Amino acid sequence: MPSACTGNSGVRPALILIDLQRDYLDRPGLVPGERELLGAIAALLEGCRGAGVPVFHAVTLVRADGANRMPHWKEAGTWACREGTPGALAPAAVTPGEGEPVFAKDFYSAFDSPGLEAALAAGAVDTLILAGIYTHACVRATALDAYRRGYRVLIATDAIGSTDAEHARLTLSWLEGRASHGVPTA
Repeated sequence: MPSACTGNSGVRPALILIDLQRDYLDRPGLVPGERELLGAIAALLEGCRGAGVPVFHAVTLVRADGANRMPHWKEAGTWACREGTPGALAPAAVTPGEGEPVFAKDFYSAFDSPGLEAALAAGAVDTLILAGIYTHACVRATALDAYRRGYRVLIATDAIGSTDAEHARLTLSWLEGRASHGVPTA
């Protein structure tokens, strides 16, 4: 099995980093822990950049007035990833690099981000490598949407995290062989 950023010739991969933002990383119960997770993602990011694999960042971005918060956030009074706040930013180790587009989304899937599909099409991408948080929500929704659109989907299993470890385990088990394949970042 190829690693996340290398593979068969003729394959046109891209890396999508999902919701690597302070407000998500700071939530209690993140598994693996932030240090381990960011180390794995930073290594994956460096490998993909070095191999010339295009990198895209998909982030949740809530407007200052909160009008675009997800309905369950509104009901619970949750404020996270608010535009212009430190909580909406990525840590230094995974900050978008020069020429790496950032796509804002309101809901779970990176495909809810205007412009992502056009950017992938412009690069003739056929394979997506997914990493980030949360496995049980945004990573899963992105994997399913990518699969539905005809992409080969690889999930970098050591570069994803969740605050619901059991749900994440079940998610990966269900996705494997149906909509995606797990691969190591090494």
